[in-house]
Amino acid sequence: MIIEPQTKKFENYDTENFISIKKMMKLLKNQDEFKEDLIKIFRIEEDKPQIIKIGNSKFLINSILNIDENCKKIDVDILIKDIYLKKMLEAEKAEFEVFNVKESYIEKKIHSDILVGETTYSAKTDLLDIYDLSKFANYCRDKKYTDLINNIKEYLKIKNLQNTKSIKLRLVHKFDNEKFYIRALTSTNVYKDFGINFSVFVALISLDKYSEKSGNEIYINKFKVSESQLFVSFAFKKEIIINDKLKLSFNLILENDEIKRNPVAFNGVFKLKWEYENKKSEIYLKPVGIKKSEKSRPVDLLTYYHKGDVQGVFDKIQKLPELIDFFINQVKHDAKKISEITHPNDIKNHIADKVRRFSKAEFKSYKSDVLSKLTNINVSSTFLLFELLRDVEELFEHDDVISINFWRTKLYDILINKK
Repeated sequence: MIIEPQTKKFENYDTENFISIKKMMKLLKNQDEFKEDLIKIFRIEEDKPQIIKIGNSKFLINSILNIDENCKKIDVDILIKDIYLKKMLEAEKAEFEVFNVKESYIEKKIHSDILVGETTYSAKTDLLDIYDLSKFANYCRDKKYTDLINNIKEYLKIKNLQNTKSIKLRLVHKFDNEKFYIRALTSTNVYKDFGINFSVFVALISLDKYSEKSGNEIYINKFKVSESQLFVSFAFKKEIIINDKLKLSFNLILENDEIKRNPVAFNGVFKLKWEYENKKSEIYLKPVGIKKSEKSRPVDLLTYYHKGDVQGVFDKIQKLPELIDFFINQVKHDAKKISEITHPNDIKNHIADKVRRFSKAEFKSYKSDVLSKLTNINVSSTFLLFELLRDVEELFEHDDVISINFWRTKLYDILINKK
């Protein structure tokens, strides 16, 4: 990460931590190309006091604004022939020299049109993979073959001399060390900066309207945000009764990764609460996605790509309430299968067998502890199965979003789909 991620977790809906439209507009400080359209399309009246009634939204906005105060994001169009490898660094990093930089902010900072930028995330691989050289360059670095690395640098210079293809470099200027970081590269003609600030603004406005219309109070129960990546979980307070033992509630997940070429995505996580004879427990399950029909493959609840215009995003986001209700009803039907479990210890053993076969990198560091927990305890009721699975989730680092999502998705497949 360029800027240390900010992570917070909340247990309850809190009306004292709503956010005003006036404060939210600060998200658009550096989004001039979208600001006017957002105000017009979402019918925002800046001169009137208005509160977005999403619990804990104040903390998320403050975290994003704090990150914005510590760095500046810049996109520059550059010809490939003007990008030269300068130095290979450890940990999948490299320094590149970028010539003929025509961007006033950068020129004022470096007093030159030659920028030296350190790569972060996958930018080094992406740049060198233009010529299929990333793995070989790593090999030379690890073996300390300095001469070969110098040969690679010269090769790229010669190879690039006539390459007039233009790409967009996505940069971050970090204020505390005055360094420029190359965090990604993308297309020059279709990419739109529907980034973290934009997606949070759109989500909060839309969910506030949904909450008011549906009467379902919504609050942020968890978020993790850096200068380039966003994860937010919006908890819906209203519970859906499955039967006399089981209740279901919904969390809407918003993810936006400015590094990857993935779309901005909304998905769902479901909390199942078991209540019987004064015993209470709960687990979280994450479907792979929503199924629009019985035979269709699951897909993200809602997505929009980094292209098009604000109206296109608005048209998509208008479908969010309908999709949320459809998704909840779909999982409500599936969740009945859990209350029909008759041999909970067999289910527990089945989960353990599945875990033994998990090979994903995001699960590797937890696998031994999860297996130990699952194999050392027997369960004689669905309540005890819930308690055990809740204990398993506690093994995960609370801000390790990727691993937690992996576990919840696998658990859903096992408990609901018996896969």
